[in-house]
Amino acid sequence: MLRGAAARSLVMPPRLRHPFCMTHPLRPAAPDHPARRRVHAALHNRFRNAAAALFCLCALPAVAQQRPPPFDNTAGTVFDIIRADDPTTFVCLDELGRAERQIWDKRVDGEPVVLAYLFQSQYADGTSIEIAINPEFGSDEMAREQAELYAPALGRLPTALRAGIKRFSVHEGRRGYHAGTGGIVVYAQTTENRLSYDHLEESLFHEAVHASWDRDHRLAPEWIAAQQSDGMFLTRYGQKSPEREDLAETALFAFAILHHPDRFPPVDTQVTRHAVPARIAYVAELLPVDRPLIWQIGPPQGCAAQK
Repeated sequence: MLRGAAARSLVMPPRLRHPFCMTHPLRPAAPDHPARRRVHAALHNRFRNAAAALFCLCALPAVAQQRPPPFDNTAGTVFDIIRADDPTTFVCLDELGRAERQIWDKRVDGEPVVLAYLFQSQYADGTSIEIAINPEFGSDEMAREQAELYAPALGRLPTALRAGIKRFSVHEGRRGYHAGTGGIVVYAQTTENRLSYDHLEESLFHEAVHASWDRDHRLAPEWIAAQQSDGMFLTRYGQKSPEREDLAETALFAFAILHHPDRFPPVDTQVTRHAVPARIAYVAELLPVDRPLIWQIGPPQGCAAQK
């Protein structure tokens, strides 16, 4: 979420003024897509009693205390679910020069305006992401090196997750990644650490859930009903912030079980299925096992259209 004077200058519906959400002018209105209608219809049929689900949200922490989560968090796990040699939809980068961008920075606990190096990352499925590199990297060459590190990794995400990312920002430093509706912010030294145990794509998957799905799903009655039906959380991080982190924490392991079962240890598959079966079923409606993870949302853009 834009903060300070910038946030006050925006006219946003009250439901978007949650402290976790990060909104900016790049985020488009949610499309009335047939896939979106299909997902919501299926989820409505699965979890009908919305009023009861909302009531149950208050009871979730007490329930979770009775059944402790089996994992601490997904960021610290060593499962290589999305591999660096998996195919990527990334095609090319359009270099946009430099321009001012307001980017949240955990190092200063604020959202300064920086004269960022800008690139537009183009993908074969028609998705497109602005990559904003903090000027502290010092040169066009260093900025492009950073953009070229993340662009292919983002191209390994499912289209349903990449399509919601409008801006991807990179700072120096070692801070936790963070994201909100439409945007992701990462830190270069944290990335070096994640790469050391092959966990970059998995970390981006988690943040992409925040960027693309949180607005429509993290407080949806059907998701809350699934939480209550399961009676526990998958990770302690999700338990600590059930409204903000549980969806992103659960989605990665659900994705592994649904689409890459050979990359997820059988014992952990069993533990996860036992812990959160209703939430796995919810994620299965968003990433169906019988449909491609990559699909065309439109024609390739920018430099990708010339390939």
